Amino acid sequence: MKRITLLTLSAAAIIAIGGCERPKAAGMQQPPQGPVPVTTTQAKQGNFPAILEATGQTEAYNTVQVYARVNGYLAKRAYTEGSYVTKGTTLFTIDPSDLKNSLESAKAAYDLAVANHTNAKAVLNRIKPLASANAVSKQELDTATANELNTAAAVSGAKASLEQARLNLSYTTIKAPISGFVDQSKVDVGTYVAAGANGLLTTMYQNDPIYVNFTFSENQKLSRQNAIASGRLVTPKDGKYDVELVLSDGSTLARQGRIDFIAPFVDPTTGNIMYRAVLDNSDHKLLPGQFVKVKVKGMEWKNALYLPQKTVLTGEKGKFVYVVEANNTVSPRPITVSSWIGGNILIEGGLSGNEKIVADSLPKLRPGSEVIPNGK
Repeated sequence: MKRITLLTLSAAAIIAIGGCERPKAAGMQQPPQGPVPVTTTQAKQGNFPAILEATGQTEAYNTVQVYARVNGYLAKRAYTEGSYVTKGTTLFTIDPSDLKNSLESAKAAYDLAVANHTNAKAVLNRIKPLASANAVSKQELDTATANELNTAAAVSGAKASLEQARLNLSYTTIKAPISGFVDQSKVDVGTYVAAGANGLLTTMYQNDPIYVNFTFSENQKLSRQNAIASGRLVTPKDGKYDVELVLSDGSTLARQGRIDFIAPFVDPTTGNIMYRAVLDNSDHKLLPGQFVKVKVKGMEWKNALYLPQKTVLTGEKGKFVYVVEANNTVSPRPITVSSWIGGNILIEGGLSGNEKIVADSLPKLRPGSEVIPNGK
């Protein structure tokens, strides 16, 4: 009996399992049978601001490397690293002892040259009247004249050496060449520094105003040029484009800037063209090296076709909309889009504007589905 009971239960279980159908996962259901009621719309025309977007990076308005101009031991760092200083502020001091001695030697050489020239002039002034009276030979006059000229030249040379010695001594006090932020010191106090390329002491950054560099591809530029030539895209009358920045936290910078440079060539390694904008940064909110989203404003789309964003779908081959055909079936129509503006998207190609576009019930549709336009 027990064996018969078990067989009966097993058979019942098999029948139960075979008779139950598993629920289908979302998205696997068959499209609904029969026509689908849908609401339709048409692409409309309007004027919209053309906003170009790119990723940019900030750059200091001026970046100045501060070098030692004379040799010597670094005696003092007079600024706080990373701080803001004004032009002319003392940054470093080099031990001036050797250059003070050089200045004293130059002063002595200059005084000697002046004394020699004074004596040479006196001798020449005495010989000139004697030469006129034939009391001395012409050779003596020529010698005195040459000696006066030589000593005058020696004075000029000694004066130049003296000025250079004074200048070298002034170079022991290294001052900020611009107003801006100062980087870390590259040399510790007490280190012997050499003038020239090996004497980098620090770097300064002028961040107000500040640059933002960004790029657009060659294809993007050509597309804009074609749109401008056709009259669909209108440039600002003054030729100036406003630039708006969106920061990494999603906030928009309150002030705008202007494009002040466009590279006159295409970068052969990237196919991009470099643009640069300049912005006021008096509050120093922007620092060099930040990544930002750049929005270029100033142009306008004229009589542009647009649709509500909800009507545009994305497939394997790009954007498309469902168009209602004459027999009340739908077919996907590939379209080319440009900008998303508010709740609308601008259409660059694929539609004439007369098509009936499905505006709702889109998840229920497949190519060839029957619909009841504006049905209930």
